[in-house]
Amino acid sequence: MPKRKRDFDKRRLGYALGCLDNAMSRILELKAPFDEVLHLDPMADDYEEKLLELTDGYEHARLDYALYLALMTCHQAEELLSKFALSAWGIVPDNVRKWTNTGQDWKEAQMKEEATDE
Repeated sequence: MPKRKRDFDKRRLGYALGCLDNAMSRILELKAPFDEVLHLDPMADDYEEKLLELTDGYEHARLDYALYLALMTCHQAEELLSKFALSAWGIVPDNVRKWTNTGQDWKEAQMKEEATDE
């Protein structure tokens, strides 16, 4: 596979990983009020267990559990794509911008450097 095609594929995968990151952060923002109302600590070891227990009696808990499942699905998709990248290219970017960068920010940095030199 030509290097250029590989780079475009990496960029596409980088965008997918970035979108998953954005989705997870938005879901966490949505979940926060539900956890607050239900008096649940999402960092607790038994969080899922307690949330599942509450789903029988509370609509809020059912909605919160749906968001929790969506969050876990995004997380699993991110892990799967990372494993794909590791198998395909032997590397997973520690920063998604490394693979989604089009070079524009490098050009802008060069222009700023030239402007400060003058």
